Amino acid sequence: MTRALRAPQLVRLVETIDGFAVPVSVRGPENGRTIVILDNPPQSSSPYHAVRDRLHVARLRTVFIAADPRLTAKSTAGILDSLDLSAGVVVGDREGARLAWQLAATCQDRFTGLVAVDCGHPRAADAIGAVQDPDCPLVDVDTTVLVGAERTNAAVRASMKYVRGEFRLVDLAGWRGSQHFVAQLTAEIVLRSYAR
Repeated sequence: MTRALRAPQLVRLVETIDGFAVPVSVRGPENGRTIVILDNPPQSSSPYHAVRDRLHVARLRTVFIAADPRLTAKSTAGILDSLDLSAGVVVGDREGARLAWQLAATCQDRFTGLVAVDCGHPRAADAIGAVQDPDCPLVDVDTTVLVGAERTNAAVRASMKYVRGEFRLVDLAGWRGSQHFVAQLTAEIVLRSYAR
C-alpha cells in the first residue's frame, strides 16, 4: 500500500512594512479562491495542516501568515500586496482571530468573508466587560464565529451588532486538533468562500 505524500510546507519569511519578517506559506491551486489563515507559528502538530489540505481539495488557495503580536491590519495587507495576492476570506484563531477581525473591518474591499475561532469583534465586551478596541469599524462582510471556550462566549454573542453582513454563530463540535474540529472549520471556510 502506498502512502499519499503531503506537499512540503514552503514557508518563507516576508518583510513587513514595519520592518520585521513574518513566516508566510502560499499553497494550493493558482486559480483558486484565496483564503488567508492567521494562526500561531507553523508547528508540525497544528490542525491547520489538515484544514489546508482539505481546502486544497476544495480547489482553494491558502495563504498562511503566522500570527505575530506586532502585525497590524495595515502590515498584513502589505504582506498580501508584496506577494501580489488578492484575498477572499480571512480566517483567524486565537491571536490571529483578533487580527482577522481588524482586517475584515478595515480592508473591506479586500475580503468577502470572515471566519473567527473563539474571538469576538474588538468592540464587543468580553465576560468581564473589557473592550479591545472601542474604535474598530463595523464589519461589512459575512461572518462566522466558531465558539468552544466559555470565556469567549459573551464577546462572540455581542459581536452580532458589529457585523452588517450575515452573522453565524457555531458551537465547536470538538477540541482543536480533533477530526471534528478540522472538518467543521473546513466546512465553514468553504461555505464562506463560495457564498459570493
